[in-house]
Amino acid sequence: MIGLAIAIIVFNFIAFKTNKRLTANQILHIWTFTIAFQHMFDVFIDLKYHAYWYFTENADWRGVLTHTVLLPPANMIFLN
Repeated sequence: MIGLAIAIIVFNFIAFKTNKRLTANQILHIWTFTIAFQHMFDVFIDLKYHAYWYFTENADWRGVLTHTVLLPPANMIFLN
């Protein structure tokens, strides 16, 4: 969990510090699309193929922080 917190801080710092071309509106759209697509994909794979029930049958609540705060800055870095 400490590694996740460090990764979140580092990725967000790098993404916002190196941003030179993206406007605030584009950043908002990147974050919204990333979160929506990730959750839509997870729900589709989980309900249609039952692919996430390897270890537990419940929702993976630990992954929510990763999907909402860690992945969008990585996409910002890639798109910048």
